Amino acid sequence: MGWTKAQKKEARALFDLALEREYRALIDEVNAREITSREEVWALRDRLNAKAREMDQKYDYRYSQLIYVFLRLYDDGYLSVEELRRLGDKYEEIDKFFKLREEYDS
Repeated sequence: MGWTKAQKKEARALFDLALEREYRALIDEVNAREITSREEVWALRDRLNAKAREMDQKYDYRYSQLIYVFLRLYDDGYLSVEELRRLGDKYEEIDKFFKLREEYDS
């Protein structure tokens, strides 16, 4: 089933919200570092490069992938169930995965 215009608008807002939250967490992580050596500079560069690759893979705004993206963003703590419910019946698809996972884990 496709995405309605309203669902697309809400999906974009949730996607952007999660992305902003993840960037904020990364900025906070970087700001908390006290870099005192060259090695720490390069370690930070390596961390940022790895994080960039991770985020490029995670934030895939193709409608065919958004359900999976939102599941991961929930798992990573960047979106809540209450926020995902704003997707209407698309949340039902997400909830099916939650229930499948619960069955598998028990």
